[in-house]
Amino acid sequence: MGFRRAMISDAKRVAELHAESWRNTYRGILSDHFLDQEIFANRLSLWQKRLSEPQPESQLILLAEECGELFGLVCVFLDADPRWGALLDNLHIRADAQGRGLGWRLMSEAASWVLRQRPGSGLYLWVFEANHQARNFYERLQGKVVERQSQRAPGGSEVMAVRYAWNDFSAFPKTTLDGSSNF
Repeated sequence: MGFRRAMISDAKRVAELHAESWRNTYRGILSDHFLDQEIFANRLSLWQKRLSEPQPESQLILLAEECGELFGLVCVFLDADPRWGALLDNLHIRADAQGRGLGWRLMSEAASWVLRQRPGSGLYLWVFEANHQARNFYERLQGKVVERQSQRAPGGSEVMAVRYAWNDFSAFPKTTLDGSSNF
């Protein structure tokens, strides 16, 4: 599995992975109409905007690929919150690639990048409270729930979300936290 920064030419593939991830994960959390009818256009617009205005010093959009196929992605924004630090805004793994450690690797790459760019920064994310699979994953990485709030989700529904935060990355896999990656 190789890792590389995303480019504007990846927007459609990234949007497809993101939309499929949400369809598989958020059924019963977000509206069926949104997931069945609007999700791809919504995510494509987001990724076209993000990738057409790259900010490599403050944003990491990292793809995991093998033989030209996209299996996962992570997106991180530095300095997103003065208290919590960098925002891990997206982590998506293709359904048929889950359970193979790819999420751990992408989280580790993200943490390593944050540590290189902003030593001492924390990392946080928001996850829908009902997304138990993701919450279990973040808790295995020793993420701590530090906040809970209602949020307006894409598609218009109100959804409870929790903020997970890390100030210590010791639970992350050590393979890349040594700074050997160059993203």
